[in-house]
Order: sequence, then C-alpha cells, then structure tokens
Amino acid sequence: MTRTVMDPEERRRELLACAMRLFAEEGYDNVSVRAVARAAGVAPGLAYHYFDSKERLFAEAIEDYACRCAEGVCEILDERDLPLDERLERALELGAGGGYPYAAFFHAEGHGALHDRLSLAMCEAVRPHLRAALEADAASRGAPAPDANELAAIMTYGAVGLASGLGMPDGAATAVARRYLRALLAEFRSGGAAD
Repeated sequence: MTRTVMDPEERRRELLACAMRLFAEEGYDNVSVRAVARAAGVAPGLAYHYFDSKERLFAEAIEDYACRCAEGVCEILDERDLPLDERLERALELGAGGGYPYAAFFHAEGHGALHDRLSLAMCEAVRPHLRAALEADAASRGAPAPDANELAAIMTYGAVGLASGLGMPDGAATAVARRYLRALLAEFRSGGAAD
C-alpha cells in the first residue's frame, strides 16, 4: 500500500466521512475502527490514533456529519445582504428540504434515537449563527438584543423539532415552523413588550 501523507486534520475528516458512510451502509454493529481504517486505506493504528474506540468514532462521525449538513443553513444565516426574515425563510426551506446523504439511515425504523442525536448536533451547529443574525438585526435597528441567545435556541430547536421528524419533508410541519418563527421574530423585534 502506498502511503499518502496528509494534513492530520484532513486525515481525521476523511476518516470521519468514511466512518459515517460505513455506519449508514452497514449499521453500527457491523463496523469497527479497523474496518474504517481499511476502507480509508490507512493502517488501523493511525485510525486508533485519532479515535480510541468505536463509540468515540461514531459520536464524532455524527457530529461531523451534522456540521456538514448544517453548513448550508449557516451560510444562509450569515448572509448579511438579505433581510433576516428572508434568511430565516431560506434556511427553513433548505433545512426541511431533505437531500442529506444519509437521511434514509437516520429516518429508518428503530433509529429514532440516532435521528434525535443528529438533530441536536445540527441545532448546536446552527444556533450560534442564528444568534449572530438576531444580534445584527437588532443592532441595525439600534435595539439591544439581550435575549438573542435564548431566542436562537428556541427558534433552532423548535424549527428542527417541527421540520425534521420522520417522514420529512412535511410541508404542513414546515408551514407551522415558518408561522412560529415569524411570530417569535416579531416579538423579538418589538422588544418583548408583552412581558
């Protein structure tokens, strides 16, 4: 086997992507760190250098996959040339639209806990971007944003809960998420006058 020298972080990402593919294709019980190393064309010792156990490899593979799935949503939220309302709309449409490489694996019967784990990891990836977008929106209006972090959490976890369940995409659930995101944004912009 010809040895290819690669940046350590690039090698780590390659192993995570390979692991996620194998876990999705073959199931957790049928994949080992050695199998991932073999599929990636590296020595098992190198794979163990990055991941000391199959459990850690799996956890990090899901985390990495969640970040990759959330990239498009984060890019939309970071786009400062669009109004926040439009960014939220686009982010919701992209997030609820499906098209993720291993969606069938995470939506398979009996994988509810894995789906929830992925959804939570995606929320954690998206939330800081939404918080920054809320803060920028408030600053553009000359308003404070003391609750931006909490609102970002409510909006992110709520939208994912409504718009990414089993059997997705579901237009009705996405419409409900859209309606409540608009209401929360309107309340945020009003300064919480109803307190």
